Amino acid sequence: MTVRKSDADAGLRGPAIHTARHAIHASLCRPILFMGAEPGVVIVEAAVVLALLFVVGLHVATVGVAVFYVTVVHSAVTRMTASDPQISAVYVRSLFARDFYPAHAYLRAGPPAVRPSLPRVR
Repeated sequence: MTVRKSDADAGLRGPAIHTARHAIHASLCRPILFMGAEPGVVIVEAAVVLALLFVVGLHVATVGVAVFYVTVVHSAVTRMTASDPQISAVYVRSLFARDFYPAHAYLRAGPPAVRPSLPRVR
């Protein structure tokens, strides 16, 4: 613990303020990514590629589409994730927002009805 220099130099009466510095490990701040993309996106990519190869069949065309998907689509997703690690969550959340919000007639006018964000359980 250290005492702030300004309090000690000023000769203030009362308890000295102690400040401590704690290091936060970088792994606690960094997002969890698989192969440079969000885990959910990588799982969907792997499922699509495996479905192409094993459900459709091993043909030259399906292998070519799978290789294209792994190289081009994954690199695009990796670039988007580099700019925002939670881009898919932000995109899904933006789907529920309206494109246009009309102006209110007066200050105490109520807002228009908005759909609930969670589906109802039946």
